[in-house]
Amino acid sequence: MPQSIAPSPDDANALIALFQRGPLDAFLARAHAYGAAWPDNAEAQDLLGALYAAIGRFDLAEPALALAARAKQDDAQAQLVHGAALQQLERHESALDALARAAAAAPAGSSLRLEADHLTGLSLHALDRFAEAAEVLERVVAADPQNVRARNNHAISLQALGRADESVDTLRAALAFEPGYVEALSNLATGLEMRGQIAEAEAALRRAAALSPQDASLPEKLGGLLLEAGDLDAAEDVLEQALALDSGRLDALNSLGMVQHRKGNLGRAVACYEVALTQAEGRPELQATLHANRAYALMDAEELEAAIAGLEASLALDGESDFNRAQKINLQMQTGDWRALDEFAAHADRLGLDNAPVSPGSLLAIDDDPARQLARARLYARKWHVRTAPLPTPAPSTDRRIRVGYFSADFHDHATMHLMAGTFRTHDRSRFEITAYSYGTSPGGAVRETLAGQVDRLVDVAGMADAEVAELARGHGLDIAVDLKGYTHQARGGIFAQRAAPVQLSWLGYPGASGAAFLDYLVADAHVVPAEERAHYGERLIVLPGCYQPNDDKRAIAAHAPTRTELGLPDGGFVFCCFNNLYKIGRREFDIWMRLLAQVDGSVLWLLRANPLGETNLRREAGLRGIAPERLVFADWAAPADHLARLSRADLFLDTFAYNAHTTASDALWAGVPLVTRPGRAFAARVAASLLHAVGLPETIAADDVAYEALALELARDRERLAALRAKLAANRHTTALFDTAGHTAALERAYAAVHARRLAGSPPDDIVID
Repeated sequence: MPQSIAPSPDDANALIALFQRGPLDAFLARAHAYGAAWPDNAEAQDLLGALYAAIGRFDLAEPALALAARAKQDDAQAQLVHGAALQQLERHESALDALARAAAAAPAGSSLRLEADHLTGLSLHALDRFAEAAEVLERVVAADPQNVRARNNHAISLQALGRADESVDTLRAALAFEPGYVEALSNLATGLEMRGQIAEAEAALRRAAALSPQDASLPEKLGGLLLEAGDLDAAEDVLEQALALDSGRLDALNSLGMVQHRKGNLGRAVACYEVALTQAEGRPELQATLHANRAYALMDAEELEAAIAGLEASLALDGESDFNRAQKINLQMQTGDWRALDEFAAHADRLGLDNAPVSPGSLLAIDDDPARQLARARLYARKWHVRTAPLPTPAPSTDRRIRVGYFSADFHDHATMHLMAGTFRTHDRSRFEITAYSYGTSPGGAVRETLAGQVDRLVDVAGMADAEVAELARGHGLDIAVDLKGYTHQARGGIFAQRAAPVQLSWLGYPGASGAAFLDYLVADAHVVPAEERAHYGERLIVLPGCYQPNDDKRAIAAHAPTRTELGLPDGGFVFCCFNNLYKIGRREFDIWMRLLAQVDGSVLWLLRANPLGETNLRREAGLRGIAPERLVFADWAAPADHLARLSRADLFLDTFAYNAHTTASDALWAGVPLVTRPGRAFAARVAASLLHAVGLPETIAADDVAYEALALELARDRERLAALRAKLAANRHTTALFDTAGHTAALERAYAAVHARRLAGSPPDDIVID
């Protein structure tokens, strides 16, 4: 049929009838023929485009609608539907052009003009032009207040701009017109979550899910919310519901893996990620996330090589992830792979600093710059939804005691409890009511049982959401909440973001600035935070006398110490030791240590065995420096009392630099082994110096790397001087501040009383120096 002749009504009706009754293949064949027969006829192509769009084939609809739009330049409807098709194909720049033509052709205030503006707002949002999108959509809502779709989309753009309050108001207005609008309820949950109103967000999502019980995206989203809030059991339930509705919801499967990881079910977590990876083809962003999350589960399962490989796979897909890069660097340091130091150097000026947070603790052992540490911590702390309600104001306790709550995952056989056992034992319970809130997954054992008898209550909150834990603590009338974890493994900073107490402080677990506005104080001393570095700590400081670190003067040392021969050490040679975690050891320290071995005949370096790869790497590095690999001796894990006993067989403890020995330094000093340190700038790099001042051995604090090496070498060669140091340490253990457990606890209690008094007086937190 000649192209100049339009299709007859019968031709069009036949095509429409086939569209209505199918089958689809027959319709597509007829539609193709129809389009080929009238390729330049605007009416034919307009009809064809509409039918293709109705079955979701926008790739076929767009060329037809484009022809119709070119032929009908002044037809607002033709321009609008062409713009909508381009939008469906995510060709948003072209869509904006078509929609602009539609708006120009439509009468002002008409429904066509409003719809063109509405779709314009959607494309602007898709192009990340959020401010422009919000402005256009606001005009649509002003002209058509009952347009709930426009209100909903306006709220989404407001959320992208961080304007959570306005988005919530906009969505509530939409729901006033249409209470059952499921998408608006889901987006309301997002706005409420942004405001930290987790319970209200959960209620909105549960209402949406009840209205649309077959929509798997709603329990999937709810599961993510509950996971973030720390309510793991509830998160697991709803994520399994989402997967029962649609087993292909890979984001739900990823979140379920994260739940299992947090619950300590590492094998189940890895299985979730691996199943999701088999189905994630074509979604590189999700693949990168799954590889990373699988790596973190493998890391906690101590499969470090596999974990590193997983993070490398993730970074190959998403090389911009600062978080994963920092974690990979940390894992490589745990295996003695010092290529990590070179990678950090290449990214140091932006890693965790350019609006992409990293876990602050992941780089402490590498970067001794307190300004960068604070910046990383502040950026990371933005992740928590902060409770916006006024500070809790607990009524005075009937017995006039100050109520203190300690929060940790480590109330078991852990370094924190080795240090703090004496604190709990010596607290003045007539003046302080002590509650321990435990959220760890490790079994309790004798340490936990002892603790239970030393506190007023020991509460297991492992299965509770952050907001629930904070509410429970407020119900207990806490005056002071103490975060013993900071940014270490299994930390729950969200509890403090929800304000467990009117005064909150960070102590012991994380040696650095929190960057969190909801932590009022950092417990420190004059050595770990010297005056010249004070500006790099956002909290107010509680400056304790002696040392910030507690110690237990009742720590047991086994009666029998193995001989050097039994420990694999030379009977007559000099034994340098460092029982710090492997990730703290870098090239600077190791180069010095190997030079010491080269200059002290028959000497060895005694280290803590961490993992087979780390041992292999360090032995290789020794060989590269001309030191026989067997001169590195690795000690297996031992029970605390046995470890302290064997430590006495060492001659001299050598400290690491950016992240000193902390508990391990106290172990050495309690066991009678002198320690040489070289302080850095940041808190973590100054702890050993603080310990040495507190035990009365400042002479083993070196000013720089050169002095550190010279001092260690002199002590190794001058056995009389070393013996005098050991004798001084033996005497000072019982007469100086470091191991004065009751005195340290009393100073801490004076600090608690001081910050509590300031709060009762209505005074804001301020630095407090305890004499």
